[in-house]
Amino acid sequence: MLILIILLALATRIPFILGYNFPFSFDHGRDALAVMHLIHTWQLKFIGPWTSIPGLFFGPGWYYLLAPGYLLMQGNPYAGPITMLIISLITIWLAYKYFGVYETIIFSSAPIFIITSTSAANPFPMVLVSLLILICLKNPNRKMWQLGLLIGLGFHFSSALAIFYLLIIPLILGIKKIKIGWLKLIAGAGIPFIPQLLFELKNNFIETRAVINYFIQGESQRINLGKIQIVTNSIIHELGLAILPEQKWLKITAMALVAAAIIFCWKKKKLNFVLPELVLFLIIPIIGFWWLHYNVWYVYGLMPVVVIAIGRLLKSSPKFITYGYLGLLVIGAIKIPEQQAGAGFLKTKLAAINYIYEQAGNQPFSSYQYLPNIYDYAYQYLYFWQGFNGRQLPVEFSYKPGEISYVSEKPDLLKLFKKEERPIEHIFLIIEKPENIWHYPLQSWLDNIHYSEIISQKSLGPELEVWEVK
Repeated sequence: MLILIILLALATRIPFILGYNFPFSFDHGRDALAVMHLIHTWQLKFIGPWTSIPGLFFGPGWYYLLAPGYLLMQGNPYAGPITMLIISLITIWLAYKYFGVYETIIFSSAPIFIITSTSAANPFPMVLVSLLILICLKNPNRKMWQLGLLIGLGFHFSSALAIFYLLIIPLILGIKKIKIGWLKLIAGAGIPFIPQLLFELKNNFIETRAVINYFIQGESQRINLGKIQIVTNSIIHELGLAILPEQKWLKITAMALVAAAIIFCWKKKKLNFVLPELVLFLIIPIIGFWWLHYNVWYVYGLMPVVVIAIGRLLKSSPKFITYGYLGLLVIGAIKIPEQQAGAGFLKTKLAAINYIYEQAGNQPFSSYQYLPNIYDYAYQYLYFWQGFNGRQLPVEFSYKPGEISYVSEKPDLLKLFKKEERPIEHIFLIIEKPENIWHYPLQSWLDNIHYSEIISQKSLGPELEVWEVK
């Protein structure tokens, strides 16, 4: 059965990855540049990407997790999704080993787990981290050191959720009347913080001061009924993606089956899926996010909780409900990947890059990129990747002429290429979402280019154009 489920997982994920049919935009490009810098310069990373709190960073674990794939695949951007695919398969295997077939099928088929295993973003490994914590909590007496280590690792991927581990896990251990081995717990949690501690010592405790300022001056105490409603609805929607098909009628039918299962278990007094640890894992973060800053990706670490709860519910339900529900999930997962024409997808970006190289031939050129979020990390990475694979680098490539300061890795990476002094023969503009953006109007950006005429315009889907200007 496990082999069949793994084959299902591969069949629903690999076509997206090999077809470059996955997102590659701001965060993906930023992180890929950091990994490229790590691989080519061997300069160790002591902090990871920045968090939503100014001056506070994740741990560097995400970079080191990505590095082997990028190294083995010579910088190909699908190294990130392949890394997440491997993590997804590990998650499926662990679910099968420690929980059961039903949970395994959900992890292989639910929409959010297909999304998080066909794209690479910093919070996605939290699915595995939280699952490992739940596994450790099945026998916590022998897992105190491991629990601590997982708490610390959580801060490398999603600090906003991991901070609740500090409260949830001791509470669960207390409810289970498990003696807490504080020394092992703290020692395990401290190990993943070593890189950041070294960074703090070198940089006058910049992160510590950022956290203090956040709680003193930030939005941490702001709460109102509107925020409670927005946050709660968002969390319910995201958690729904972990247990329900994406398609409308499949989703409605699956919801009806889950409701029928709950009613059946209620009447039969088989509510054994309501475990204290599962309740605490959901309730405490939800209440916390009412007070603190919230983004949808903070929820990924909560998804194993609802999967395990649904799995336990299905085990107490009539077989026709269980098999019907699981069948709907599998049907929803089996679909031919749609061609993604959006500018945020790697396939579209690569089409723009390849078109520019074809137009330029062997002649020197510059490339400037207009994006709604301003910074063009993805294109920066793609040009460097092309350069390391034998193509010429543009004479200049940036979101506007003369600007490189936002890409901290760029000076070091440029030193690895032989600089040729040749006059620029072509100037290309990559324009995502050509309509004016209120905070960053296209015309304001074009005024920075100082061109006299448009030589050609090439449309590469509804959201991306490539111009050649003079």
